[in-house]
This record gives sequence, C-alpha cells and structure tokens, in this order.
Amino acid sequence: MSRDVKKSDLDSPEAIELMVECFYSKIKNDPRLSRIFFELGKVDLEKHLPHIKRYWGKLLLANSGYDRHTMNIHRALHEKVNLRSSDFKRWLALFMETIDDTFSGPLAKRAKKVASNVAGNMSSSLKMDLD
Repeated sequence: MSRDVKKSDLDSPEAIELMVECFYSKIKNDPRLSRIFFELGKVDLEKHLPHIKRYWGKLLLANSGYDRHTMNIHRALHEKVNLRSSDFKRWLALFMETIDDTFSGPLAKRAKKVASNVAGNMSSSLKMDLD
C-alpha cells in the first residue's frame, strides 16, 4: 500500500530554490533547450540560478532583490539563437511538469499561471519564425 506524499507549496525561499534547481535539471536534460541555454546562450548556472531564484521570490513571495529586465535579456538571446515558439512551449511544459511533480497549493498554481504568461509574452514579443 502506497502513501500519498503531501507536496509543499512554493511558500518559502527554500521551496523556490528547490523548484528552480529541479526545473533547470530538466532543462539540462532536454536536447533543444540545453543547446539553447548552455551551448548557444552560454548560460553559467552559478551566476544564472541566483537571479532566477530572486525572480521567482519576487513574483511569488514579494521579496526584493530582483531588478533585471527579462525581456532585454531574451531579445539578446533571440538575436544569437533565433528562438522559436516551440522553444517557449517546451520551456513551459518542463516548468509545469516541475511544479506538478513536486509542488501543490495556491503559490504553485500562481507560479504555473505566471510561467504561462511569461512564455506567452516572450513568444509574442520576439519576432520569431513560425515553427
């Protein structure tokens, strides 16, 4: 007989850190996104992950400390990589999978909504070739 494990919400900096680390682990194992992030985009996780953790801390917990402009960062990446709408769909699918696998609650639900909005806004704001 298996026991249901209660999933935690994204209601602490520690939970957000875990979420970001799990998510980027999925990205590292995805052939297309791994290539975009690490080979073409030259993302250094030691520098990148603290920014992303602060980003989600700001969005979910109203923490201060994140003041970067994400759209400009992605515009520069798009110029190098030629991002496609399918890349944002894959990013979102991995994000949703990360949340569903490990987290539950109002902030987990909010994170999924925010991620969906982010992916949609990025996809529509960048001039991309159709897939």
